Formats: sequence, structure tokens, C-alpha cells
Amino acid sequence: MKFLSFLLLLLGTAAGTLWAGQYGWGPVVIVNEWEDKIPLLFGSPWRDPIVEPGPTWRIPLVEEMITLDKRLHFLDAEPVEMQIESERLEIDYYAVWRMGDPLLFRRSFPGGADAAALIIKRRLKSLVGATVGRMTLNELLSRSGLVDDLDQKLREDMGAKGVQIVDVRINRTELPEKARSAAYDQMREQQRAISREHRAKGEREAREIRAKADGQARTILAKASSDAELMRGAGDAEAASIYSDAYMQDREFYSFTRSLSAYRKTLGRRTTLVLSPDHSFYRYLDDGQNTDPEARLEVPAADVQLPEAAEEPLMSEGP
Repeated sequence: MKFLSFLLLLLGTAAGTLWAGQYGWGPVVIVNEWEDKIPLLFGSPWRDPIVEPGPTWRIPLVEEMITLDKRLHFLDAEPVEMQIESERLEIDYYAVWRMGDPLLFRRSFPGGADAAALIIKRRLKSLVGATVGRMTLNELLSRSGLVDDLDQKLREDMGAKGVQIVDVRINRTELPEKARSAAYDQMREQQRAISREHRAKGEREAREIRAKADGQARTILAKASSDAELMRGAGDAEAASIYSDAYMQDREFYSFTRSLSAYRKTLGRRTTLVLSPDHSFYRYLDDGQNTDPEARLEVPAADVQLPEAAEEPLMSEGP
């Protein structure tokens, strides 16, 4: 029973020691993968830093363990405004760093990672101003080799202080907030000017096309009208020639058909004609038996009388 109590006491003591080691208390100290520890004896380093993860030992009440974070740190610096050629630009940049030499880092930055970040930010801002100030706008926008030199220069400066610079980059280059709206307004006005120019050019070309089309239409209509008049004249001439040929072949038959056409147009139902009996209009209506000079041709229920002009001989019309 005593042995079991002693064993439980021993296990409890070991567990408590390990738990206290997580916080740097007790004789046993646990070193995690993301940290280094510096043993201090009466406030000063007296043996090598512990950089390997796992348990280690310390002298209780006398030796102090200083923990340093060796993970990567991302430094997002505030953008800086600079005059590049004729443009006022806002340049945003960042750096990635971590602790290099624990003793050198502790000696350079007693305040720890926050103090190191502040020094790195100031030095990086100075380097960005000096490097970018010598560049043209095209070099800056194309991220030329001068920008890549920032990494090397900052690594050389901070390496002596126990800081390892992993990467330095310029990630954004744009106009300041105050000038951005003015630049956008200028861009919009330029685009409006271009659009107005295109519209004016399109309207001018449209007027030229319409004028050309109207001219072509007038030319086509004039030619068509001229061709129509020529064709109409040729048709009239051909019709006159046909009439003339028909008249020359049988004048009596031609006169007979013309008279029949006149009868068809003049005489209708319930029509009365009042003409002289010997008028030529009766030439093909007289059967040769009526010799009474007072005779007249009547159509029942006469309603219409021809005007005096109808007294003229219808056969006098030529072809």
C-alpha cells in the first residue's frame, strides 16, 4: 500500500513537472517546434540557446528561460506616397521575416518581435523611398530589377541584428485616394471625347452615304424615266405604223371597224341621237331603203342628247 502511494506521488510529481515545463517553470522545460529558448543566469546568457524541440533542464530559482518565436512574421507596412516623374503615386509593400540568431536577436531587440518589426518597418520605408525614387514610372510598373534589390539590401542590414529577411515585395502601386477620383473623372472625360469623335465621324459618313445614295437614286430614276419615254415613243410610233399599214391595206374595212368602235362607245340602252339624216354617222346604219330626208334614227326611250360637237363626222378621225 505504501509502495502504491509512493508510485502515485511520483507519477503526480512527474506530471506536474512536465506541465510546469510548458510554461518554463520547474527543472524541466519543454521546447516547442516554433520557438527557441535562451537560458539566462542572473539575467545574462551563460550557455548556448536551445533550438531543438523537446524537453530540457534548468536550475530552478536561478536560471531563467527566455522564449523567442522563430515562426515567419508578415510585416504589412503602411503605403507611402511618392512623386514618380509627373505622377503622385501610393506604393504599398510588405516584408516576410523571422528570427535568425537567437542571441544576436535578443541583444539587438530586448523588446522582442514587436521591437524588431518596428525597426524593420522604418528601414524598409527608407529603402523603398531611396530605391523607387531613382526609378521611372515604367520601371516601377514593370517591377524591374531595382525592386528586387530591396530584398538583398534589407537582408544585409538586418542580418547583423539577428533577423532573417525571407522576402520583400511591392504589391500595389496606385494613385492616392485624393487624386483617384480626379483621375477617374479625367479618364471618363477622355472616353467621352473619343465617343463624341466616333459619333461625329459616323454621322459625317452617314450623311455622305445618304447623299451618294440619293444621287444614285435620282440618276437611276432619271434613266428609267428617259428609257420609259423612249419606249413609250417607240410604242406609239409602232402603233401608228400598224394603224397606217392597216389603213393602206383596206381603207373601207378600216373605216368600218372604226365606225363600229364609235357606235359601241356612243350608243347605249335608251339613247336618242338627233342628227341630220344624211350625216356620215349613219353610213353603216342605213339599209339603203329610207330616202326620206326628214327621217331620223331613234333608239327607244331617249334620255341623252349629244352636244353640237357630235354633229361633226366621226369618220373624219384619222389613225
